[in-house]
Amino acid sequence: MWSAIASVLLGVAGWLVTSFFGKPWVDFMNLGSQVHEEITYTANVRGMLADAEGFKQAALSLRRFAAKVLATNVTTSPLLRLFLSKSGYDLTKASGGLIGMSNSLGSSDGSLALHLSAVQASLKLPRDYSDEFLRQIETRMAGRSG
Repeated sequence: MWSAIASVLLGVAGWLVTSFFGKPWVDFMNLGSQVHEEITYTANVRGMLADAEGFKQAALSLRRFAAKVLATNVTTSPLLRLFLSKSGYDLTKASGGLIGMSNSLGSSDGSLALHLSAVQASLKLPRDYSDEFLRQIETRMAGRSG
């Protein structure tokens, strides 16, 4: 009898872990993969400036992913949110970086690289730019505004 009760309790525990942590974790990892694909595709969009529709689609796509990342942060279980935070993921920063990317697609001041790097760092994706290169961009941008 005790083995039957233990089996049921272990089954329930397994279902709870899978439902409230496992599946949301897999969903988050899939979203991260999709974001990585999209930023790789759109990061060098300056060549699309002649194609206004393609440029508009790239900006809208980045904004859509920003909304998805932010929605994931808001709707995921507290356990997974805590795990992501302790593991170094920052979904709010990633969402802001994606919005920033969409706003700076056509710029040539380096802001696109800064936003891209913020997204990559906050989602723990491979980084395209070194910290030194990003500091040079920040210094150059500060010199222009000051």
